[in-house]
Amino acid sequence: MEKNASKIINAAVLGKDFETVFVNGKVYVIYPPTIHKIAGAGYYLCDLKEAVTVMDMLRSLKDVEMASRALSWLIQGDENLCEELSAGTFDEVVEALATGLSMVSAENFYKLSVLAKNVALLTAKQRQ
Repeated sequence: MEKNASKIINAAVLGKDFETVFVNGKVYVIYPPTIHKIAGAGYYLCDLKEAVTVMDMLRSLKDVEMASRALSWLIQGDENLCEELSAGTFDEVVEALATGLSMVSAENFYKLSVLAKNVALLTAKQRQ
């Protein structure tokens, strides 16, 4: 385990910790997401439904535009790639999104999605 952790840290320092994804015949590189990128993607993932796997949660979006916006945030930290990514199939975008989110532990991703839903509920409810 120690050796694996040291390899992960060294790869991060050397810039070797990335994933390559393909959407609509184009190659995109996703580096480990920062808090900024996770928050941006999370904004568009707050409508995820409860599911057993992360992939099932992502497929619950049923909207390539929302998935593309989240993926754009993971790739470059803003929405500028949304239109380009939306030209791909829903499955391509969802698989790329799953790959990017796999760089965040599943437990932390689940906590993030629950937190986003709770914040949305708190801000959407009227005071009585």
